[in-house]
Amino acid sequence: MLTTAIQTQQTQQIQQIQQIQHNDYYSVIAKGPMLDRVYSMRYRSYSAEGYIAENSSQKFIDEYDNKPNSTCFLLYHQNKAVGSMRTCVFDSHDRLSVPVMEVFDEEIRSNIGYDSTFVEVNKFVIDPSFQRKGGVEARMLLVGTVVEEAIRRGSSSIVIAVRPAHVRFYKMLGCNQISEAKSYPHLTFKTVLMACTDIQWSRNFIRSKVDVVEKCDDPVLNYGSY
Repeated sequence: MLTTAIQTQQTQQIQQIQQIQHNDYYSVIAKGPMLDRVYSMRYRSYSAEGYIAENSSQKFIDEYDNKPNSTCFLLYHQNKAVGSMRTCVFDSHDRLSVPVMEVFDEEIRSNIGYDSTFVEVNKFVIDPSFQRKGGVEARMLLVGTVVEEAIRRGSSSIVIAVRPAHVRFYKMLGCNQISEAKSYPHLTFKTVLMACTDIQWSRNFIRSKVDVVEKCDDPVLNYGSY
């Protein structure tokens, strides 16, 4: 009975397909048992690159995962989960914190402000088993899903802390670098903060490129996590 209930729940969640969908890819909001896939995928991706310490649970969870302003997304290729990303929403009304505030508070105050809603994108991973197997298209589609979420939330901006080597990718999506490199919570590498203030432009760009991105072999697009 429990297995049937879980399968029913997963089927219902898979039906919550976001607006971004292409070929055999689709994204869903991860809830319940699906969150275990998110946390396990994060662990595999980050530990494979030496960015986190090993742990016996083989899951990577932080204190923001259980907050009401956080949402995890899973990207599927056919029936296999191949990517994940999390959004953390700062709303000027409830003012729940998001991870970048721990490190880039001054930059946010100077460039974004705390008087409107903005979305932080974080924990962006592609499963190690899916690297070089359509991963470029997967990345574009997953970012596109989060852009749609930001628009749905009425956000003024999207912010994301990325490794300096990945700045070029996010500039292509309409983001600008607004900080120097700083350490990001729970990870062993430094990041710079980037912000997209024209979300509609980013949405249009991703939609215009998604049909051709799978043919791109640019190494700047081929990475597993940030």
